[in-house]
Amino acid sequence: MLTRLTSLLTILLIACTSDAWSADTQAIHFSGKQTGRTDTFDVDGPWLLDWSIHGKSRLSCNFAIWKDGGVAGQPCNFEIRLVDTDTGEYLGTIAQVEGVGRGHKLFDEPGSFQIDVVAQNVNWEILIKPVDEQMAADLKLITEKGLSLSARTLATSRQVAEGTFSSWRPVDDQTLLLFAKDEATGYRVSFDPPCPGLTDAAALSFVTVFDTGVESYNSILLDDGTRCYFNRVAPTVFD
Repeated sequence: MLTRLTSLLTILLIACTSDAWSADTQAIHFSGKQTGRTDTFDVDGPWLLDWSIHGKSRLSCNFAIWKDGGVAGQPCNFEIRLVDTDTGEYLGTIAQVEGVGRGHKLFDEPGSFQIDVVAQNVNWEILIKPVDEQMAADLKLITEKGLSLSARTLATSRQVAEGTFSSWRPVDDQTLLLFAKDEATGYRVSFDPPCPGLTDAAALSFVTVFDTGVESYNSILLDDGTRCYFNRVAPTVFD
């Protein structure tokens, strides 16, 4: 099953390209909240699949920590698999995500397909868009170049691994301290621009990054829905 998938699922796209064509009348849109299978769609050349998932509530798919150490959250799972409509054969898994996120896949082969969706506590959207040979080639070229080492290093420096802290305290709207269980070590997180409302926050939802093999956080969500991304994360020893 996965052998055939290798020839179909060309690459995971790093560049976000859907904004340029999402309004195109040729695009096919599917959305839902539950597990199921999409209607059949036909493509006669290269095509791009754009998927995105969102939590059903403010705390869904996030790990929230109160100042007193209390926690809350809700498990969110999403999986999509490609099905050959003519044979009924599963061609392979496109994405498996625990949480929220977004991704793209470029497919080379034409045919009649369906997307099999498994969803728990998420709202999902799938957009199918035929692309011409030139665009497909351009997308492959962009992806093959990949992220530079400096870009990957920068992204890592803006993340905190799950389970490495148990409490937090804001210094101001620009600085957040995260404390390990021993309260002697942790992280100093900076925000640029500042995170308005952080100083007065009673609870924070830590939002997960899903583009790596290790679950980590790259941002916080305040009670009013404001999302603030980490600009820098520095391991710290507290006096």
